[in-house]
Amino acid sequence: MFLRFGIRKCLFPVIRKTARTRVTSASFSRLVTGNVAKVAKTSIPSAVMFGVLGSGFYVGSVLANENTLETLLAEADELYEAMKYEDIYALLSAHKEVKHDEILWRLGRATYEKAKAAKTDDEKKVLYREALDYVEEALAINSENFAVHKWMSILIDYVYGYEGTKARISQSYNVKHHMEKACQLNPTDGTSRYLLGYWYYSIASIPWYQRKIASVVFATPPSGTYEDALEEFLHAEKLEPNFYSKNLLMIGKCYQMLGKKEEAKQYLTRAMDYPAKTLDDKEAVDEATQLLKGM
Repeated sequence: MFLRFGIRKCLFPVIRKTARTRVTSASFSRLVTGNVAKVAKTSIPSAVMFGVLGSGFYVGSVLANENTLETLLAEADELYEAMKYEDIYALLSAHKEVKHDEILWRLGRATYEKAKAAKTDDEKKVLYREALDYVEEALAINSENFAVHKWMSILIDYVYGYEGTKARISQSYNVKHHMEKACQLNPTDGTSRYLLGYWYYSIASIPWYQRKIASVVFATPPSGTYEDALEEFLHAEKLEPNFYSKNLLMIGKCYQMLGKKEEAKQYLTRAMDYPAKTLDDKEAVDEATQLLKGM
């Protein structure tokens, strides 16, 4: 909802971070995957390691002893850095019966990327629903995984966005819940704060007719202000300085909406001067440039 509620562009394409917090990949969908806890090599029971289920049959490709869960996830993450989403999908689909949250949310992420690349809305709708199914399964396995909650918030919005404005609005509190849970579980992650800030910004920006729908759907409609949004964006920036071009852009836009022209110019200039290595960066640079021209 926060992604499309009054603001059509999706910001969730998920940024991967290197070393600590530096953004290195191609879209915002790469931002949502940093700081994942290291998985113990013994996480998969030995019976499942060999692909054996109760029936005694093998499922997909077998996780042999030398190919531990940690190794599998590392390979998936390397492929994600290389933006080889079909390869990740094939790799993790072969192991989805292992029923591990770290496998499933990554499989959901890869399916999300496939959905973005799909050519028709019907294809996208099916793939977004498939992606959400994987992440919901991960949530049922481990409700304390912050990356799972991030992807829940992302995919709920995409799935219900195809059901219409009322359906999307109906999920607004659910989306926010998962964002806040991600922040709680990983308070040092700037991306989660950015997402929450964008939720507030989207709520503050929605047109009157969508507010009317929200008042019908909820006894107490979702509320948010530009001040709320700014607080979250600034928090994200404090946690991870200069980590994302669009966070700088959104800080500038919040200041602009609050009538603080000089502060807006400062952050919009930083966004305009941000190295445009990714599509998100290019969009941020272009929008900041246009906003500065109009000030």
